[in-house]
Amino acid sequence: MSEAQAFGTVTERDADWVRESWRETVRSVLITEHRAFPANVLSVILFAGAASFLPNASAYILPLLMRVLALVGAHLSYNHLRSRIEKGAPLEPALRLLGVMLFFGGMSWAYLLLPSLDPTVDHPLRVLVAGGTLVGVALIVTMTATLRLPTLAYVAGFLITLFAGVMLGEPDAAFVYSVGVTLLAAGVLIFAFANVRQREASADMLVENRRLNEDLAEALAHAEFLAGHDPLTGLYNRRALFEERLVEGAHNDTAHMLLIDLDHFKKLNDSFGHDMGDRALIEASKLMRDVMRDYGPGYHFAARLGGEEFCLFIDEPDAAKALVFAEDLREAFSQLHEAVGLPAGALSASIGLTHHDRGETVDLSLQRADAAMYDAKTQGRNRVRRVER
Repeated sequence: MSEAQAFGTVTERDADWVRESWRETVRSVLITEHRAFPANVLSVILFAGAASFLPNASAYILPLLMRVLALVGAHLSYNHLRSRIEKGAPLEPALRLLGVMLFFGGMSWAYLLLPSLDPTVDHPLRVLVAGGTLVGVALIVTMTATLRLPTLAYVAGFLITLFAGVMLGEPDAAFVYSVGVTLLAAGVLIFAFANVRQREASADMLVENRRLNEDLAEALAHAEFLAGHDPLTGLYNRRALFEERLVEGAHNDTAHMLLIDLDHFKKLNDSFGHDMGDRALIEASKLMRDVMRDYGPGYHFAARLGGEEFCLFIDEPDAAKALVFAEDLREAFSQLHEAVGLPAGALSASIGLTHHDRGETVDLSLQRADAAMYDAKTQGRNRVRRVER
């Protein structure tokens, strides 16, 4: 068992994971290319400077022009690929274009190497240019190895052009050059592809850390939500009502508070089961959300105080309108049995209504509402009682 598995941090690598990791691997290649571009430009300048001192300097003019075109074309292709990554678009079309440009890039390197293989040129810079060309080819293979097909296209362009040039220019030495360069290219590819796993592992770690951070943020958000909300109904809980000063958001100096208690709830649980009781609580919370939304603009909220007891706050200063609202809500509760799946008369609510003045404590308003609700209970249930000023 790995250390990651021992601590339970391994995340299942699904299709989205593989796709995200692959895109991060491609992104790492793009970052390296962007940083290396100035060095590539400088290398062309240095090659041009060194070639100018060689007796066959004119033979380097066209290869250097090809190298410039290949460098610009590849850079534009990388930018196109970078743009598709940022937009979240499919990468395959951009990778095919990059493969074509890298094939041409491999050709340009081979074309640059061919004049340095002329045995009639006896100058130390010839060896320097040839060695620099091979180093440049190896560096690019190492940089792009994660993109296997474009990298293979790059090596193919280099080898095909080099073999063709050697066969046309130095047929006697073609076999030696072909075998030597092929072995060199194979060694570079093996080394580069072996190092790809490290880059892929880094991308995997980046994706895993990102997902762990997302999971942690989601867990923290859920914990924060549960700290102030009832997990069953999603309404505010008692803690939020008393500690978060919800009532202070009222727009009017006077509002109204309803204390709601579902009638015969224990009997409902005993007769129909706790699952049905939970369903009744959930449907009751939906009903309260609906009536608050339909009541119109203002600062309204509901909270579950515990069990079958709820508090509903409406930002309504008019006592008569608040009473009408409470009566309509009571009537809606008496019809809620249909949504829950209970027989008629199995569900109703007793409601205590009181005013709430700005600056008044929640405790004081709830005490008045509780007294009114108790009167509704003792007077037969399924009714509204309010506290007069």
